[in-house]
Amino acid sequence: MAVVIGTRGGFELVDDAGVEDVALGEGLRPGPRVLRRFEVPDEADRRPPAPAVREAPPAPTAGVTRPPRHPALQFAAYAVAAAVVAAALSVFHLYATGATSVPERTAVVHVQVGESLLDVAERSAPDSDPEAVADRIRELNALPDAEVKPGQALLVPDGAATP
Repeated sequence: MAVVIGTRGGFELVDDAGVEDVALGEGLRPGPRVLRRFEVPDEADRRPPAPAVREAPPAPTAGVTRPPRHPALQFAAYAVAAAVVAAALSVFHLYATGATSVPERTAVVHVQVGESLLDVAERSAPDSDPEAVADRIRELNALPDAEVKPGQALLVPDGAATP
């Protein structure tokens, strides 16, 4: 015979020969009380008793740790990041100073001996992009290509600093 006893901490199944001595519903007043009696089947048909100690769940982890990177790869990554930042700062500086823009004012200059269109562009607007200035000179003078002759008068963007 088995008896279910209710206690303050929960319920307990007692499977003993001495449980017949306890009367149903009786017990010591704050102590355990017998809630139910029932017959227990043969030992072969019984389920194994539940384990008394439950396994604790695994401790929570903060996150998955990844293996450390190779120092050479880490250095390469930092070098690439530094190069990108330097390039971005350079482009920002060029736009901030106006070096990428072609001056609006124009002036007439003469091509000197040994000068190319790119040389004339550098001389006329030293603070601007020479390629952009050369393209603008070709537009202003309707030149088919970049060929110029010594003594030729050209209308050029005037980027010289004013006093």
